Amino acid sequence: MAKFDFKKLVNDSADKLKTGAQKAQEAVKGFDIKTAAGDVMTKGKDAAEYFKQKTDETVQAVSQAVRKKEEARGFITAQGAVKLMCMMMAADGDISKQELGQLQEIGKELDEHFPEYQEKTVEECTALVEKLDAENYREELNDVVRDVIQESLHASGAMVPVKLLLWNLLVVAQSDSCYQEEEAKLIRYIARHLEIDKSIVPEMEHALRAMLAIENEMEWLKNTDRPFGTVEPVLTELGERKATIVQAIHDLIGD
Repeated sequence: MAKFDFKKLVNDSADKLKTGAQKAQEAVKGFDIKTAAGDVMTKGKDAAEYFKQKTDETVQAVSQAVRKKEEARGFITAQGAVKLMCMMMAADGDISKQELGQLQEIGKELDEHFPEYQEKTVEECTALVEKLDAENYREELNDVVRDVIQESLHASGAMVPVKLLLWNLLVVAQSDSCYQEEEAKLIRYIARHLEIDKSIVPEMEHALRAMLAIENEMEWLKNTDRPFGTVEPVLTELGERKATIVQAIHDLIGD
């Protein structure tokens, strides 16, 4: 299955968000409206210009903070991502060994502290999904997922690009070769609430299906009785096709 190393991208983006927020806080903190107003009363025109300058700086700082918050919506915490993957796995009522194995592999790549909260998170999310009312299952599941998303967008910790999360959700969902309707609907719901363009999900689904088909064909060819010299050119071509898809998804996630 395709993997992507986005640690540098995530770390660089998180540092920029943190620096921007700190600058905004310093600018706002440095503006004392009482002092500025007193200067206007005692120093006349010069103080008035100073007051205007400080006001403009404050407005600019607030605007930058708002922009940084909007940019932050392109990321979600690693723990939040893991919770969403767990809920997606439990959505069809059964968490397979293949899904758990894929979650472990992805979780370690997203966050070095993943092993510390892996078992607890899986248990909590599974129990939460099992308690949902059968008659209103989808609505209640969506509510829980929405709460996790909102909490994760404003929490601290390791960050993950939302489109990388989307890809990982699809990888986990199809790791047991059984992509259930409930899983597909939940992934689309998550994408919508993360404000990911609606064309991204079907594009990723198509790419993943193509990759899985190529991998299955390559595996069959490797185990066939045909001479290696016969299958080698085909394996090479399939490998190149897979690499092209991987690069396309890499570019899509990084866009």
